[in-house]
Amino acid sequence: EDYAFAHRVRDALVRTGLREAKPLPFVSEDDLALMGDRDAIPLANPLRAEEAWLRTRLLPGLLHTAARNQRWGTGAVSIFEVGTVFRSADPVEERRQVGLVLCGGAGEGWMAEDRGFDVLDARGVVEALLQDLGIDGWTLGEALAEPFHPGRSAWITLEDRPVGVLGELHPRRASSLDIEGRVAIAELELEPLRAAASRDFRLVEAPRFPPVRRDLAFVIGDDVPAGVVQATLEAGGGELLDRSVLFDVFRGGAIPEGRKSLAFALEFRAPDRTLTDEEVDPVVGAVIDRLRTELGAELRA
Repeated sequence: EDYAFAHRVRDALVRTGLREAKPLPFVSEDDLALMGDRDAIPLANPLRAEEAWLRTRLLPGLLHTAARNQRWGTGAVSIFEVGTVFRSADPVEERRQVGLVLCGGAGEGWMAEDRGFDVLDARGVVEALLQDLGIDGWTLGEALAEPFHPGRSAWITLEDRPVGVLGELHPRRASSLDIEGRVAIAELELEPLRAAASRDFRLVEAPRFPPVRRDLAFVIGDDVPAGVVQATLEAGGGELLDRSVLFDVFRGGAIPEGRKSLAFALEFRAPDRTLTDEEVDPVVGAVIDRLRTELGAELRA
């Protein structure tokens, strides 16, 4: 059953355009320090003296693979791994994870948009994976500390339980690994995904009409979780709000102490027509009013 589910995860990620990588499960002390990990298991007879530990996370190996591909001239790197990680315990703890790394140019061909991968691309992959597995009810939590970019990262939660991480690698960390440009990463635990996954396959009709996009930034108390803000926003958007994405978290500058700015990309869509501004504007107003009334949020100019 575990093998079949891992195969299902691989198939879903390949369909998003990613390629599977197979790094060795050995890491160095620097790799452990990168993710702030402890409780690693030392190897009795390592293949390389500097890689003397069993990995505790998938991301270090994937990041080294991405850096190596860039050195070899690969412009765009989009890779994933489904594998086992280890921690020192009695008995030894083994867990299955899925990790992914995106870096370099996001588009290929002369018609492609000239931009690099970012956290929204990683979120899109995670969203496609969870949709393929029939998993609903997942949310993004608060921003993460280094090695993640604090304004472009979040916990992935399922039923209020952290099951993974999503974000961009901090530029300092990317530079130390000799990776050019922004680096989008994600890592999820397989067991909670397997427990929540549907055994039925669902087919979703592709939208026939384009969305109307609005970007809104709200200033809100630092103690209000981003997931609560997003859930309130989506409730206020009603049936016309097709999708919302948190794309920026900012503190400092003109933002008062004890508050933060959360920026969301909202997509409004109807199944039978292209929406007009006259239809979307009242819904946007309802979203703003609901966040102000229920959470004390202010629309950032």
